[in-house]
Amino acid sequence: MRFARSGVDLTALRSPAFRLIAPAQLGFVMGEQVLAVAVTVSVLSSGGDAAAVGVVLAAKGIASLCLLLIGGVWSDRLSRRHILTIMLAVNAVAAGTPIVVAGRDSRVWLLAGVLFVIGAAEAFIRPAFNAILSSTLDEDQRVSGRALINICTRMGVIVGPVLGTLLAGGSERLTFALAALMFAGSALTFRRVAEPSRTPFARRSLLREAMAGVADAGRRPWLAALLLFSPVSLMFVIAPTQVLLPVLSRDTFGSYTAYGTALACYGIGGLISSVTMMAWRPRRPGVVAMCSMALYALVPLGLVHAPSIWVLFCCYVVAGFGVETYALCWDVAMYREVPDQLIGRVSSLAWLSTFGLMPFGQALTGPLTALTGNQAVLMSAAGLVLVIPPCLLLVPGMTRLRGTRTPRRSRRPGLVGGDRNL
Repeated sequence: MRFARSGVDLTALRSPAFRLIAPAQLGFVMGEQVLAVAVTVSVLSSGGDAAAVGVVLAAKGIASLCLLLIGGVWSDRLSRRHILTIMLAVNAVAAGTPIVVAGRDSRVWLLAGVLFVIGAAEAFIRPAFNAILSSTLDEDQRVSGRALINICTRMGVIVGPVLGTLLAGGSERLTFALAALMFAGSALTFRRVAEPSRTPFARRSLLREAMAGVADAGRRPWLAALLLFSPVSLMFVIAPTQVLLPVLSRDTFGSYTAYGTALACYGIGGLISSVTMMAWRPRRPGVVAMCSMALYALVPLGLVHAPSIWVLFCCYVVAGFGVETYALCWDVAMYREVPDQLIGRVSSLAWLSTFGLMPFGQALTGPLTALTGNQAVLMSAAGLVLVIPPCLLLVPGMTRLRGTRTPRRSRRPGLVGGDRNL
């Protein structure tokens, strides 16, 4: 076990580019959360029901899922800074559209269209963001940088809905305007980032370039194993607990208070993990990642057997710590091992495997619980997450999250396109 010499590691803040990327990420996440609140309130206030809300919110996931691999290819072809600037500007325009377009009869379809555009832009934003973050940090700054980005993301997830709810109670238009301003501010901030120069590579067909990312991941057994494990864990472990938490909160504890509090506890655990990992340097990050992921078993076990609501909340804190630690170890290893010209495509594969199949897992939970019951589904989820991660440690390279290839040398950020705003 190793700890940073000066306690919490903040070395990523030495990078001028990172000092712009972090607030830009915070603005982007807050914009997403505020927009989600604005859309939900707008659908309901125009006469829509829960089904209408579900259809509208699903539009974003569908667009992102369909375009994610394409977004990964283009984030390796073009300047990541330009992609982020343009796509966040598109988000700002889309978020502001409901302010100027009237008509309650077509409100639901308008909002579905807005979220479809946001989801399409997100398919380019996610891989481009991971790629620019990887390229602007040196080897010794990546853990610190990823942890700080995770903290910014958690803060955005917590603060965004609160701001959106407060504004939506007074004026829906103000809520949409705030989301648009946050996206625009994030776009302008990314515009000022000095992106490191890259060696151009010969372009091929879109399909061949996408498959190059798949092939690169396949050459690293540990990465391929994680890409295969993530959909299983999302669909059959995390998705069922997300669906059943509000149901069991109502039936077991008598209200939905436990639902919201448990999610807050999960976020607190993630924040604790981010701070911890800025000070801790495990010698075998793969072992830490797999053991941390197994901690999520406490959630389904707690939902079934927790003797009190406080025990359940503790389970969510520990699970949030574990999943965040697992994700951080994986992200840092991917930044280190994957070549810069492929990081966008591999990042899009990682995002697809970790979040793209979540809706299918949520949809499967209902039929599975109807067939076998809540307890059987939750106990199966606990068994899967307790058994599979330790077995993955047998995969070559998993214990250290490294292949046999020599790691890339640290790069010092350079300037591209004469952009000397810094």
